[in-house]
Amino acid sequence: MVQRLGSIGKLLVGVWLAGVTVATFVVIPPYQGLGDAGRIVIVHVPTAWVAVIAFTVSAVYSALFLRRRRPDDDAKATAAAEGGLIFTLLSTLTGMVFSQIAWGVFWNWDPRQVTILILLLIYAALFALRSAIDEPERRRRLAAVYSLFAFVTMPFLMFVAPRMAESTLHPNCAFIKGSDCNGITLQVGNVGLLGDQKVQLLGLERQGDIVVAQVKVSTPGLASEAILRPGYDLTTRSYTDRPTFPGQRFTLALESVNLERGEARINMEAPGSGLLANQRTLWVFLASNIGFTMLFVWMFLVRSQVLSLEVQIAQRKVALA
Repeated sequence: MVQRLGSIGKLLVGVWLAGVTVATFVVIPPYQGLGDAGRIVIVHVPTAWVAVIAFTVSAVYSALFLRRRRPDDDAKATAAAEGGLIFTLLSTLTGMVFSQIAWGVFWNWDPRQVTILILLLIYAALFALRSAIDEPERRRRLAAVYSLFAFVTMPFLMFVAPRMAESTLHPNCAFIKGSDCNGITLQVGNVGLLGDQKVQLLGLERQGDIVVAQVKVSTPGLASEAILRPGYDLTTRSYTDRPTFPGQRFTLALESVNLERGEARINMEAPGSGLLANQRTLWVFLASNIGFTMLFVWMFLVRSQVLSLEVQIAQRKVALA
């Protein structure tokens, strides 16, 4: 009966994720401003969330092992940590692909890229610790303690540290129409950072009710600089032209102008509405979250059973010896 349910569950997960894959390319419309690159969010974000779930499950079973000293709890903690490591790696790789498409470079030391790399190294060290200790009980105990300490760092690295950094190009501030990035205010001649973009306001030119700014930008992955000319309508108090960053899908917007002070506020934005504003995209995104969560549960159950079986075999060998 258990094997039959396992087979049904495996088939359900496979069919579900296959449906999500097809819907990602057939049902979801291209994201305005990112085109087909926006589809990668359907995998990138859910894998990151499932990694959080997996590391949480690992911490729970690590705490249970320290309390009850049951090898099965250690096996489940290990299986969950393995799943978390796999999903964290998937999230990192899909993020790198998006980075190449949107920013022109696979790795630009964005705060989120750095913190998820640190998380990967922390949990990779957990398995290095387990492989370095031969005595089973001592290995389980130390691994459980380490897993709890690693779990404490996870919320900080995943949610807190990236939001504390001022310099970031992670797209959650550029997916929204009008952008909720802070932007920067520069006077003519001044240099600043917009994300990790180096920008310099060279001048402001008024043409009737329109003000055109000259902005020099240096972007990740590019050896040369470029001059962009965003526009601003003094009558409607809104931007007009939004030139695209070289090698990227994001645009440079002029959000406000003070001609008397020779000052302008510029920001990085993406045209179009939010990625999940489209109902079809939202439903596929939710289905992806469910599908990857089911995949983790299936992987967790199978792997924990295998690890528990290995423990039982090892115990029998010791008893027979």
